[in-house]
Amino acid sequence: MSAEGERPAGSAKRGRVTREDVARLANVSTASVSYVLNHVPNKVSESTAQRIYDAVEKLNYRPSSLGRALKRGSPRMLGIIIPDFSNTYFAAMADALEDEASGEGYSTIFLCSHGDPDKEKECIAKLVSRDVDAILASFAMKAIDLATMRRPSVNFVFLDHPEPVPGFKSVGSDFEAAAQMATEHLIAHGHRRMAMLFGGDGSQYGDARIRGWSKAHQRAGLATGPIYQTSFTRSGGYEQTLRLLDLPDDQRPTALFAGSDLEAVGALRALHERGLRVPDDMALISFDGTVDTLYAWPQITTIQQDPVMIAKLAVAAALHPDDCDDAQIAPFGFVIRQSCGCHEAGEAKAA
Repeated sequence: MSAEGERPAGSAKRGRVTREDVARLANVSTASVSYVLNHVPNKVSESTAQRIYDAVEKLNYRPSSLGRALKRGSPRMLGIIIPDFSNTYFAAMADALEDEASGEGYSTIFLCSHGDPDKEKECIAKLVSRDVDAILASFAMKAIDLATMRRPSVNFVFLDHPEPVPGFKSVGSDFEAAAQMATEHLIAHGHRRMAMLFGGDGSQYGDARIRGWSKAHQRAGLATGPIYQTSFTRSGGYEQTLRLLDLPDDQRPTALFAGSDLEAVGALRALHERGLRVPDDMALISFDGTVDTLYAWPQITTIQQDPVMIAKLAVAAALHPDDCDDAQIAPFGFVIRQSCGCHEAGEAKAA
């Protein structure tokens, strides 16, 4: 979609669409347009705001970069929403995004949503009010909420989101293929009772990992192993692993696939505390591939995402949307270490 729209046919002049054009089509004042696009509360009615949004969409209006720069005195700015800076994966992602944006001549504003959908909406409003040139965000919102979310008045890119969302750009690893690869690796080690630790309810973007988990079981002719809902945290993995270790011996899994490295690190502590050996008594594979997996003991076999490539694709989608596919897939690696039962470390790359 073009960063600048055109005036509707029949206008006296053609060129960049202005707020005056939006106001004229919506039959409101330019001040009302500004209030709505900057998310200023309690200034216009819902029906008026709806007319303005309809006019923005019809005219493909995008605020002038020059105008934004003159207003804020700091041109070329990207807004980035991260759910958890204490998560080493998102810390690496933030660092990569800042580096990539800087290379393109852009500064960055980072906000933390703490994985709260309501907080995520507040972060969007704050960034729009700062007149950023684009917003890049990793969300905890459910897929249905993302698909129906009103498009902000700036370019918008979903991070860590491998599936298309109509009207938006998205970038992520192939979660389904990655989860399937990890699960099939555990099956190849002879495991038939496996469990998955997943830090969500399965209906958000992460459900692609659940599909990969299920697909691997189906291809092997196995009943799909249980999925234990936790949180994408060390404590979540730790507490849920303790609970599943209390299961009777004939129900206890012999292998775990953790939906994040943090959950895997928490699970590892729980296993050590109960005196279980990894991988002899319980094999373990994680998802993300951060430095945490390298310094755990034993070192954790992991699906390794590429935050540098994700950042490169995401910034390109934000700044040059017409040159990018709506959904872009970044490559991932499969790093084999000791926790899965392999004796020799190695790496298998996947597209």
